[in-house]
Amino acid sequence: MASIRSKCREEGCLVVNAIGQSGGLAMMWKDGIKLENNKSFHFTGFYGNTDPNKRQSSWDILRKVGDTIREKWIIGGDFNAILDNAEKVGGRRKPNALIDDFRAVVDELSLNKEGDAFVKERLDRFLISSCNVACFPFMATKVIRQFASDHDANLLDIEGRKPKEQITDSRLNFRYDVYWAKDKEAKNIIKNAWHNGAVDIMGKIIRMGHGLGNWQYQKYKRLRKQIGTLQMKINNIIDEQRSKYDGNKLKDLRLKLGKLLDKEEQGDKWNIDEGIHR
Repeated sequence: MASIRSKCREEGCLVVNAIGQSGGLAMMWKDGIKLENNKSFHFTGFYGNTDPNKRQSSWDILRKVGDTIREKWIIGGDFNAILDNAEKVGGRRKPNALIDDFRAVVDELSLNKEGDAFVKERLDRFLISSCNVACFPFMATKVIRQFASDHDANLLDIEGRKPKEQITDSRLNFRYDVYWAKDKEAKNIIKNAWHNGAVDIMGKIIRMGHGLGNWQYQKYKRLRKQIGTLQMKINNIIDEQRSKYDGNKLKDLRLKLGKLLDKEEQGDKWNIDEGIHR
């Protein structure tokens, strides 16, 4: 886990080793994260017992923690339980007794479920204390599809619904990327801006910035469109009825998406020739 923690650039790491053939658990975090206006909250990572007969012990642990916190509390993890059979698609329905037990602990601790993104069976979720909802009015959650795994990620963004203070044209701004040094189009834009037009150095820089900003915008727009198309296709397959589920096609699309995301992360954003509309 030390190498994974390092790759994820996290300082803290708590590991629970695997039991038998089941997977282990890990929680990682960054040190020194500060919230504006001295807002703070308690976060608890939670994993519910997979054995329905032992599920009640998980809720008892949650109650004990809740007795010491109560206010401004966020719980995130795999609860291995649902609040309603409507959250489940396919397979056997969950017994009402198990659902009622989960509902009881949520109501008892004054927790609200956040986020409406569709999940096949909503075992992973965030629960948020009622007072926290008022403190963070822009809080939002969403499901992030994974290209290399069938386990999707849940994201909690405390400013996810916050309106943008100022809308600017992204074509007027750019951030230089070292990979541009190998790109012929970028070289030509820089060369033309430097040798034509303005005489003073600030004029050249401004001219170059506008040129690279528009060029970057067009290239990035194309990449994001391709990524968006793949993500939409993946979502459509996942959300289909189980009888129509095409595992091989899903695997192929996830592989293509992974390649695009790798290129985006590495800065090789512009040489994308692979077709994604097949």
